[in-house]
Amino acid sequence: MTQKFCDHDLVPTSSHHRFDTCHNHVAGQMLSLNYLKYSSEVSINPGELDRFYLIQVPIRGQATVTNGSKEVDVSINTASVLNPMQNTQMTWFEGCEKLLLQIDKAALQTSAEALVGMPLGQPVVFDPKVDMSLQATSAWCHTLKEAVKVAQNGGAFGDSTFRHQAMLEENLIFGFLSCQKSTISHFFVNNEKALSSSQLRRAKTYMLENLAEPITLSDLAYQAGCSLRSLQCGFKKSYGCSPMQYLQKQRLGYAHFLLQSLPPDHLVSSVAYDCGFTHLGRFSIAYRKAFGQSPKKTLGR
Repeated sequence: MTQKFCDHDLVPTSSHHRFDTCHNHVAGQMLSLNYLKYSSEVSINPGELDRFYLIQVPIRGQATVTNGSKEVDVSINTASVLNPMQNTQMTWFEGCEKLLLQIDKAALQTSAEALVGMPLGQPVVFDPKVDMSLQATSAWCHTLKEAVKVAQNGGAFGDSTFRHQAMLEENLIFGFLSCQKSTISHFFVNNEKALSSSQLRRAKTYMLENLAEPITLSDLAYQAGCSLRSLQCGFKKSYGCSPMQYLQKQRLGYAHFLLQSLPPDHLVSSVAYDCGFTHLGRFSIAYRKAFGQSPKKTLGR
């Protein structure tokens, strides 16, 4: 990730230590990934962020974050999210390091409205305290760290032409909206509109006809004619998995067919790409888990 210094309004709280900071930043389409570290204790007073939400996941160290009227004691098990329409004040203690996910305010609002299937007259407000011990939040954090690894390897973000960039960013935004308590959380409690059999069939057909293409949840919801939440619940009820998990199963199934049908000198990487996978290592792991052998071994047979 490229390095640049942060431009927050910050003041070192002690003059007894040398003050150093490191800010690595890489931009995407709707969000950006950041790494930020302060060597000394600092007070940061950005006020209202206005244009973006900022999720702060600690790697080590501690901080105190106040967003609106709520103060959060940040540690390795407690992250924070800053709502852009509320005043923010922070103290990062010496040695504090965090991963920061900055999400465009308008993009998050659009995603929230797609998720609940209706326009929202007011911006989403999150509980600033993010409990990292919860299973859903922990799973989302794993997705964030995987995105950081991909960005560090030049596989996405920045100047990359990663075909699945929109899907990667969508997963981070929808995932956080689904797992973090907010003013739209009540929409997710047993009040979703049921997905009809025809809507489910349209979503499945679109998947099967476009396995090699970048497919997002928004694409599937549009093709099915339903909200994202209804789509997710419909697949969970019918197949016991999320739409994207179902899509991966179909891609793996098609890859298995091709690997059994093509000559042994065909490239495994070509099969993976033709089935919608962009990372050969992750494809191989998923394939072995599904079929008990490596893609290369299937092809050799």
